[in-house]
Amino acid sequence: MDNKHLHKKKAPIGSMSMSSTVRSETSHVQLSTLTEEKMNDRHFLIEELGVPFLEVNQYLHTISWNQAFLDLTNTKESELKIFSLGELGLNNSIHMFSIKLIQNALYHKCKQEEDYEEDDVLFRIRAIPFYEEGIVYLVYEDRSLQKQFENLLTFHHQMEAVSHIAAGVAHELRNPLSVIKGFLQLAKLTNDHQKYYETIMSELTRMNGILEDFLSVSRRKIDRRLQSPSNIMHSLTEIIKAECLLHDVSFSLNLTETNKQVHVNESMVKQVMLNLLRNSVEAYGDSNSNRMLTIETRVENQNYVIEVKDNGKGMPESVLKQLGKPFFTTKARGTGIGIPLCKKIIEDHGGSFQIHSTYNIGTNVLISLPLDYQTNYNS
Repeated sequence: MDNKHLHKKKAPIGSMSMSSTVRSETSHVQLSTLTEEKMNDRHFLIEELGVPFLEVNQYLHTISWNQAFLDLTNTKESELKIFSLGELGLNNSIHMFSIKLIQNALYHKCKQEEDYEEDDVLFRIRAIPFYEEGIVYLVYEDRSLQKQFENLLTFHHQMEAVSHIAAGVAHELRNPLSVIKGFLQLAKLTNDHQKYYETIMSELTRMNGILEDFLSVSRRKIDRRLQSPSNIMHSLTEIIKAECLLHDVSFSLNLTETNKQVHVNESMVKQVMLNLLRNSVEAYGDSNSNRMLTIETRVENQNYVIEVKDNGKGMPESVLKQLGKPFFTTKARGTGIGIPLCKKIIEDHGGSFQIHSTYNIGTNVLISLPLDYQTNYNS
């Protein structure tokens, strides 16, 4: 007899084994029934909510799903019946992303959720583990329309910024065109084109650079990639100079070079900078004669920091408190979208966006973007 029965009252062998078997089978049936009832209740609840879901066990074998899941992930039902989620993940990035969530959920024994993002697609995926039963529910929320709307709003604001700086770019192009025109006239008079060839080509290269920088701002890009923050800032230099020259603003630039990279959408970051440029220029109005715009960058606490300072009229505390709220504006024809959108763009990139302003002294904007330290670059 087992040690665990040593201190218990002995019963007839036959009756003891029979009663133990009956109790064991009854307990198993009750537990099985209870588990099935729980699972049915969960299925019913999820189906009633109408959200896409997939149920898998700890070995990534699929157990149940609904039509909404098949439609959302473009998965065939026949594939789910034959292959495990691990096998499906080899050719499907959504499933591979889901597997990582499942593993984290089982490891931490709690719900995990992350956003899956690719092009115009945005899914909020939640992995909900039921550890004792060894199963995990994946629940999918399609946020693609929200993302597309935000991209459209961002692009619309981007086009506003582009149209605003177009005059400055046109003005900046006029200078090299005048130089080219003059040297072509000289070449015709002296019949010596070779003498002025290098100067003309240099001015054409300069024009091409200005146009390329302008077009890089107007292109619609929704992807993020690792790139040099120094290169992004350098590509904006000529456009900012042109805008400042057009509005009689002295411009000071102090860029800190770094070989570290940032994981950003280049067009969106440029849009933020141009929006700040526009705000600074408009802040001067007609009264300020000593106009000054300063842009400085530095590497600080594993972040690339951009500081934009102007000596415009600044903002009182009451306006500063309202500034980040959508649709709040002090401009007669403003929409109040600019600053909140800039803040959201930077924060969506994992950075921070801060504004400090003193009335009749000026405004200081600090932008911080996290540098990527996983790549082997020397700072």
